[in-house]
Amino acid sequence: MIMATKIIAKAPIERVDRQPVVFQNQDSGLWLAGIAYRPRNRRAGEKLPLIIIGGPMASVKELTQSLYAQLLAERGYATMVFDHSYVGASEGHPRAYEAPQVKGSDWRSAITFAQPLHDIDTDRIAGVGICGSGVYLPCGVKDDPRMKAVVSIVPFTIMDIVVTATDEQLLQMKADYEAGGEPDRLHMIEEGSEGAAYYFDPDRGAAVQMVEMPTWSQLSWHQFHPVEIIRDFRKPYLVITAENAFTRPGAELMYQNAASEVKQLHVIPQALHFEMYDHEEYVMQNLQLIEEFLKENL
Repeated sequence: MIMATKIIAKAPIERVDRQPVVFQNQDSGLWLAGIAYRPRNRRAGEKLPLIIIGGPMASVKELTQSLYAQLLAERGYATMVFDHSYVGASEGHPRAYEAPQVKGSDWRSAITFAQPLHDIDTDRIAGVGICGSGVYLPCGVKDDPRMKAVVSIVPFTIMDIVVTATDEQLLQMKADYEAGGEPDRLHMIEEGSEGAAYYFDPDRGAAVQMVEMPTWSQLSWHQFHPVEIIRDFRKPYLVITAENAFTRPGAELMYQNAASEVKQLHVIPQALHFEMYDHEEYVMQNLQLIEEFLKENL
């Protein structure tokens, strides 16, 4: 197998403006931290199409989502990333709690925050979700008319089959936490795995974050079936997966099951799942596909 070797260490920040933003989840009231990016060469008064970009489960905003956001901003888009509730610089306890319904609410809240911004063309808002966000995004905004098009990159569809304890045991863990205990943690990244090569490398995905979710996050995962929920998704939809990704079967099901009249599936040759996050060869191919898709559908 031929593997890409060059990692994009830095995005072109000299050509992109960066501004921290803070907004509230419209359901919980939790404050969420984000970053807005703009092309530095934009014209005064120009209204830009907006792309909101999300990353993997428990991923902080500075990782792969900011890489894509800056590279798309360089190409003329307004972009925004944010830490989900319970993650990174955003509010919420226990830390790293992972609930699909909360993630969907965060996405809708991000749209609500961004819509009134003076430089945003509110008729041209799209979303890009990578890995976990590749399912949280389309499922969370399928009924929201404000988001016009969606891209899923290597969507991780199989959180509903993660079972490390019975639901009764998970409920007891949750009750123990609520009674004042420490949350039992689920270790999703195995030592020596492809994921570990990304998350534990300071030149790639290493960040000050907690990638071990409360184990009872599984209670919500077991009720979340993205390859079925996507049957009610009707927006223009682009799915990008990798030839050698462990998530490829789920990505292909997301594409097949989507009810969208306009939908595309692209398989990036030779790539692995985590290489789609930051390997230059694959990221650049993905950006080209995203641009072409959004020019036609946004």
